[in-house]
Amino acid sequence: MATDSLERGSAYLAERFGVEPDAGGRHENAGTHNRLLALGGGTYLELIAPDPEQPEPARPRSFGLDDSELRARVAVRPRLVQFMVRTTHIETACELLDYSPGTPRTMRRGDLEWRIALDGYPAGALANPLPGMLEWGDNPSPGYTLPPRGVVLSRLHVLAGDDDVRRLTPLAGDRRIHLRAQRTPMLIAEFMTPRGWVILD
Repeated sequence: MATDSLERGSAYLAERFGVEPDAGGRHENAGTHNRLLALGGGTYLELIAPDPEQPEPARPRSFGLDDSELRARVAVRPRLVQFMVRTTHIETACELLDYSPGTPRTMRRGDLEWRIALDGYPAGALANPLPGMLEWGDNPSPGYTLPPRGVVLSRLHVLAGDDDVRRLTPLAGDRRIHLRAQRTPMLIAEFMTPRGWVILD
């Protein structure tokens, strides 16, 4: 979930969910930092924002955080911009879904190290319906190490073009993922929280 600042983004989630996300950390040389919230089943929500204490990175920030239209939208409130698939082998997952989310690269945050494949964000898009991919290797995914906060992801609606829905069909084995063909890509998530049923987009 993209936001213009972690403080404002955390306050927004606390108001909606009744709990604040846990501390994350800084992505060195990437120009971003994050906070994380467990969602059950090894899944977690990442709240990510530009890090004002880092210099401008050499490459665009992840998740379109440098896109002018997205920056204007997240200045109003945080937005769901993309989802990630956890896999044991990024290249095999790319073959299964018949697309590439970009060249895998290694990232680090503190003692954590992982491989990530994350393509550029479509300029002016409401969301990128094609997921990035994460390969944790011997590192435990934060989805399994974060403390439970009583927030559970119950449904992720992925609205995308016909070709993208076809590519994503293998993910529908996860009953939380609901695919629907639509000209304008969108992501809509439903949660059960300490404050009841909450929808975010």
